[in-house]
Amino acid sequence: MTHIISAFPGLGKTTIFTLNKDTIFDREFNESRSIRGMSSDEQILFFQHCADMVQLQKNTGYYDYLFITDHPALVERLKTNSMTHIYPNVFQAEVMSEYKQRLIKRSGLEWYERVMPPKISHLKTHIQKLYDCDYDVRLTDLEHRYIEDVFEFNAQTTLPKA
Repeated sequence: MTHIISAFPGLGKTTIFTLNKDTIFDREFNESRSIRGMSSDEQILFFQHCADMVQLQKNTGYYDYLFITDHPALVERLKTNSMTHIYPNVFQAEVMSEYKQRLIKRSGLEWYERVMPPKISHLKTHIQKLYDCDYDVRLTDLEHRYIEDVFEFNAQTTLPKA
């Protein structure tokens, strides 16, 4: 059965995918760029099509894991118990400070300032909604910074070396 992992940027989706291209699919939608210029109705339609694509791919059962964006407009359309949500622990300032510095080092300050503040500003509320729905939510911390530190993959999955 295919398991969906919805994770925040910079937590290791691409790295793990690169090591496991036969068993993991990293479903990129580039949603922040894709929805530019779209009306609200068009954005709803866009995310529904993305959700349909993820669900179709999940239903084939071909991949062990599908990595997807954490975008709430996508996640809320998937409402599935076979999904794990992974975020940096936004409730701890030290975690978020380290996370910010890591992202800036990886992608640059311009990218961080363009993409991350709107995502982070609603993160506490989003995580609480996921908890309220009893979804599987995992938070990274200073000792467990990446997906593989908070989620146990099957034995066939190759993980990055620490």
